Amino acid sequence: MMKLIKKIGISLTAALLALSPLLSTFNYTQIVQAAKKETKKSERKVTLITDAPIFNKFGHKIKNNPKNANTDYDSDVNGYRYVDDETALPYYGAREINGQKYYHLGKGNYVNDAYVKTVNGKNTKIGKLVLSHKSLIYTKSGKSQKRTLATNSVVKYQGEVKESKTKPTFYYSKYFKSDNQEHFYYLPTVKIKNKNYFSLGKNRYILANNVGSIDGYILIYNGVTYATVLQKTNTQTISNNRTKHTLNKGQRIKVDLAVIPWAEDFEGYIYRLHDYPDEYVDGSFIKLRNYLPTINYDDLAYSFVKPKSAENTKLNDFSGVPTGINLKTSQQSNIKVDGLIYLWVPSEKKAELFYHFLNPGPYYENYVNDDGTKIKQPALDPKTNKLLITTEQKLVAIKSFIKASDVEFDGGVKLKPINTPEEAEHDQQVATTADKEALQKLFEKEKEYGFDYDYGRKLLLENYDTALINESNVLTSSKATIAELKLAAWLVETTRKQITTLDFEDWS
Repeated sequence: MMKLIKKIGISLTAALLALSPLLSTFNYTQIVQAAKKETKKSERKVTLITDAPIFNKFGHKIKNNPKNANTDYDSDVNGYRYVDDETALPYYGAREINGQKYYHLGKGNYVNDAYVKTVNGKNTKIGKLVLSHKSLIYTKSGKSQKRTLATNSVVKYQGEVKESKTKPTFYYSKYFKSDNQEHFYYLPTVKIKNKNYFSLGKNRYILANNVGSIDGYILIYNGVTYATVLQKTNTQTISNNRTKHTLNKGQRIKVDLAVIPWAEDFEGYIYRLHDYPDEYVDGSFIKLRNYLPTINYDDLAYSFVKPKSAENTKLNDFSGVPTGINLKTSQQSNIKVDGLIYLWVPSEKKAELFYHFLNPGPYYENYVNDDGTKIKQPALDPKTNKLLITTEQKLVAIKSFIKASDVEFDGGVKLKPINTPEEAEHDQQVATTADKEALQKLFEKEKEYGFDYDYGRKLLLENYDTALINESNVLTSSKATIAELKLAAWLVETTRKQITTLDFEDWS
């Protein structure tokens, strides 16, 4: 199943409520009668909409413990068995448990039909909704019919699914190989007392927030939803650094986005806390009220630009003058930048807009000279086998800029200029001792920070150290301008923040 819905299925509630006798009125999926041509037992397979909890023959979730451990299934944060949605699963018949249909996966393990998408290759959920929460039935006037559909009920909907160019409030998505794009689909809702409802026909409506899937695809709520904390845990930054903010078991929190994290060995999502937008919680520690839109870590942490032409992209210094170092355009379709700033260009006597290049190291393999030849690599230290890079080379690298007119925005975090053209011109004045006082205080404060070089942020730490060297040089220079002071402060603050917010171990 596409990565968009990978590993969030365990968040669906597994509460099973008694089924109302009236459910048959609403086309509840009944036990399928034997087909005329029965599928061979060896070929019986089901695929899942999302990860699914495993139940016993009584409809109770099964715990993996030393007495009944089962290595065929993983365990959630509370030790309950679940099966992921990656592969087709053989099944050995179906049975009704507590009024709902279950497929037997063998050895007393069952999966609820609510989680099943296809049976023997056929999508059994076309034209149907699956409820992730129990739901009352309402009339179009908003009056309750005092009839309740149980969690995991499967019902037919009325209306026609449509495609949308943008993400509606409630939608599901598909990827197509033909264009490698995500396509959005939605079932039109009806507003009743300012809430969204889906129609079941014959003046019957259910709250859209109570639906988990449509047509066998996860229903995404493009808004702010709630989650219940399953186990005491701490929040984290986007790059998996633990915070001091503790979440307690049973606590209800607001979340608004699912993020595919940067760590390659991490399976699942981290969720952004709505009231703490710089903090996230591991998806295995919460139970979601609704599924949320998903975004990749890179698109939330970085900003990307791409060249407008086939020429190599020039890197410029703080005065907008080309340094003679270029990015090889053929290999730099997604150039990482971390700032947008107006620089005063003396040769043109005007301020121009530049992106600050997010330095991946002063001698990256895709750097080339103006004539297209690779830049000369520094020598290796015979003792340490490391590149002998000078401080001056590091300073040039960390103060490299790309002219905004040479590139165009290519996704990720949208940047805003940190200054104006008027400020860029005004700040060409030589800084006074008074001007330097604030920077001096910042410099003294920064020296108090201590970072561990052993936790996989070496290049980011080097950038930060170089920013501190630049700051020191500016403070001791009698010719430094106010603009240089401001840039020095910005570089230090930005590189320090990046140490704990970016994954930069293998940026290529």
